[in-house]
Amino acid sequence: MTAPHPDTDFTLLLHAYGTAADTPARLRDLVSRDERARARALLHLDSAIVHQGTPWTATGPVAAHVCALVGRDALPDDRTLTGVLAFLHDVAQAAVLVADDLDGLAHPAGRDVDAEVAALLNGPDPEEGHDLIYEDAELADAVMARAVLSCREVLPAVAAAAAHALTHPDGQVRAAAEETAAMAREATDLVAAQRANTHCA
Repeated sequence: MTAPHPDTDFTLLLHAYGTAADTPARLRDLVSRDERARARALLHLDSAIVHQGTPWTATGPVAAHVCALVGRDALPDDRTLTGVLAFLHDVAQAAVLVADDLDGLAHPAGRDVDAEVAALLNGPDPEEGHDLIYEDAELADAVMARAVLSCREVLPAVAAAAAHALTHPDGQVRAAAEETAAMAREATDLVAAQRANTHCA
């Protein structure tokens, strides 16, 4: 899979700078023959899709896509692969962000979060709609909780991608893969412990 999944509507997903409508083009750049395009794509992953450790609703779908690229050996050079593995490390790290009731925050009673976000982002000014999301504290909490949950959902894929890269001939790639694999294991264990504590509470 070198193109984003056709069922993913990135216009309704968010990254650090607004709607993720620009993200499919950056994902295609990851497999470009143009070195500058690949560098631009990595910058997008590291600045928009995960921003200073914060995930967004686009983070999980993007991580799933790049995990597939790693697994298929579709990335054209070692530098891009190392950068993607560093991004996946950050995705796994973001999966352990803690809230008292992440599932409850993601699904506030009496609200259709998907419909509300879609209405705001499909308005005459999507960027204004993006800002309005974060002016509604309950809606903003739901969006951010869903971002963390999306990172948790892709942890198995992150672990699999890292494991695949552990056999790469380049030492820097293998080192990045080892760090990402370790972070994926740690995140998986922490999330399982958090869920167990929640069920026992």
